[in-house]
Amino acid sequence: MKKNLYKEKNTTYTKRIADVIEFERITVIRTKYTNEHPTNNLIAINYSGDIVWEIDTVAKPLEAQTVVSIGKIDDRHVRAITFTGLNLLIDVETGKVVEKSVTK
Repeated sequence: MKKNLYKEKNTTYTKRIADVIEFERITVIRTKYTNEHPTNNLIAINYSGDIVWEIDTVAKPLEAQTVVSIGKIDDRHVRAITFTGLNLLIDVETGKVVEKSVTK
C-alpha cells in the first residue's frame, strides 16, 4: 500500500499549473508562463513540499528557459522542451540534465 506523503506539508501555488507529473518521491510541475513570469516555469518538489530543483538552475549556464512541454520518460526521467527548442532529459531526483539536444 502506497503511503500518501503529501499530508506532511501543504504547498500553495499562486501560479496557474499547466502540467503535473508524479514520480515515486518527486512531483514535477510546469506552470503556465505569463508576460510577467515568462521563465522558470518547471519545478520539482519532494513529498515533504520542498523544492528539489527549478529549470533555471538545471539549465545553467544557459539563459533562463521557458518550458512549453513536458513528458514522463520512465520512473526517473522527465523530458522538457523549451520555447527556444532545447530538448532536455532530466533526472527528476537530482535535477541533472542527462541528455541535451535542439529540436527544430
